[in-house]
Amino acid sequence: MVATAPAPDTVAPGRRSFDRTTIITGLVLLVPLVVIAAGAWHSRFMSDDGFIDLRVVREVLAGHGPVFNPGERVEASTSPLWIAFLVVGDIVLPLRLEWLAVLMGITLTVLGVGLTIFGAIRLSPDVRRPRTWWLPVGALLVAVMPPMWKFASSGLENGLSFAWLGGCFAVLAVWTTGDRRLRYPAAVLLGLGPLVRPEIGLFTLAFLGVVLAGQWRDDTWLRRLAFLGAAFALPFAYEIFRMGFFASLVPNSALAKEASRPYWSSGWHYLRQATEPYVLWIPLVLLAATAYVPLCIDLRRHERRRGMLLVIVLVVTALVDAIYIIRVGGDFMRARLLLPALFALAAPVAVVPFRRAYAAALLLVPWAFIALVWLRSPGDSPATFGPATKNLVTAEQFGYGPGGRALTWYDGKGVYFLEHKLPATPSPHDPGLTGYGVGILAYSQGADTYVLDLLGLGDAFTSHLKLAHRGVVAHEKPLPFPWIAARLTSDSSQLTEKDFTLPVFFVAGHLDHPGGEPFQSRIADARKALQCGELKDFIADYSGHLDAGRFVSNVGDAFRNYTFRIPPEPRDAVARYCRSASANG
Repeated sequence: MVATAPAPDTVAPGRRSFDRTTIITGLVLLVPLVVIAAGAWHSRFMSDDGFIDLRVVREVLAGHGPVFNPGERVEASTSPLWIAFLVVGDIVLPLRLEWLAVLMGITLTVLGVGLTIFGAIRLSPDVRRPRTWWLPVGALLVAVMPPMWKFASSGLENGLSFAWLGGCFAVLAVWTTGDRRLRYPAAVLLGLGPLVRPEIGLFTLAFLGVVLAGQWRDDTWLRRLAFLGAAFALPFAYEIFRMGFFASLVPNSALAKEASRPYWSSGWHYLRQATEPYVLWIPLVLLAATAYVPLCIDLRRHERRRGMLLVIVLVVTALVDAIYIIRVGGDFMRARLLLPALFALAAPVAVVPFRRAYAAALLLVPWAFIALVWLRSPGDSPATFGPATKNLVTAEQFGYGPGGRALTWYDGKGVYFLEHKLPATPSPHDPGLTGYGVGILAYSQGADTYVLDLLGLGDAFTSHLKLAHRGVVAHEKPLPFPWIAARLTSDSSQLTEKDFTLPVFFVAGHLDHPGGEPFQSRIADARKALQCGELKDFIADYSGHLDAGRFVSNVGDAFRNYTFRIPPEPRDAVARYCRSASANG
């Protein structure tokens, strides 16, 4: 008997149906990845703060450590893990550092969205149903947001934040599908949050809480402690390093921004700027009603206790993170710090199964299309210094290369206040540059050039100035002119207030109050205060020779330095530090 092939309608149709479902679903799930990759590339740029990170990388590779200026141990970067990524990438990849930061940020953003898609599929009970069609509703919400495109690059750590959140969610989603314990490498991953950004540590605490609660019945106290030890080992080790090396409990930018103080009015304004241009309440309400509700019903019906716990904790933590950002006043970069919370809110419903219970989620598609082609805010432009700098990435493109148009005022010698060379100023810092936005300026000059950040992100002295009145976040502590003269010039320098003229774009208020005191007297007060008591000790913590003894003492001093604040007016600093020093003497 001769064997015959199966009839086309008995086997082949089912096989073709399975292939067709898989292929079409795969193409649909690629849509948000393509949209965010294309949007991020269209919006590629380097921000001035991104250049601050690149300056730190240059200092590391020059052997000075993770600092902003050689000889001063100041943590100018907010993300230690991002700096580590850039250092390793610069060593092993044949790319310019600026392009490395931009392309790595975009790649990590796309990876993060892809991981949330994978995680949402594994979280859904429908993952076990054959030939399931999937709709990327949550992923689409994230993909069409212009701030996501813009800050996928920018040279900052946003892409790393998205990749870490997506990776943690994917690992935990797989963990929720069974009774197995999470292994120690996963614990290390979950514990990296504080090294991505300090406030991202909220998610680390939440993720670890989910795991401990989900495994509580099966774990011993020894295993729980070992799991937590694996998770916190790297953040704890880095915190000890931060305290001993920088003499600080937090990154310097947190002090410059006074991140421990509430600034609700600015925060609510920041939230409105981030949401109103995109009518963001519409997709969030739709996701809650048409995706979250049926997902929770499905998880409960299938007795997926771990899955339900992960969804609840992730949503609550995202809201807490957003409230924290609002509390501290947000940021001067529109929407940037709220993006991780939005990303986390969208993750559990990044995709949903296409069936009746979730059909209303399709209502999000019209909003996504309108947002993609029309909804924009003034802060969505891929520029860092105005429209003329759209899509510029390298220092040379900005005009900061050797002989560039932005450096025509600089001859490589002397001390400068902005673009003005100070007259007759012998200085320990020669050349010495200053600015109110120093990222690209500092990066474009060699790692050995001293650059004084007059707003304090890269300068510990300025970040510790006492702040009385709030203004634009991160632009509230301009270093008063007498301190600039005292710190950058010698005693023999003869400077007048006319040597210091603020730029037209200056947005910060004055912290000083001269009260009729001559400018030379104010400089003299500043020089005197720098040599007195607690202020002298504070400066020595981050600029003195670092040995084992200094490292240990800095660990203790870090707690005092966290609340240490310097009076902006030099005569007030003299009254506080020099009088107490004389009394102690």
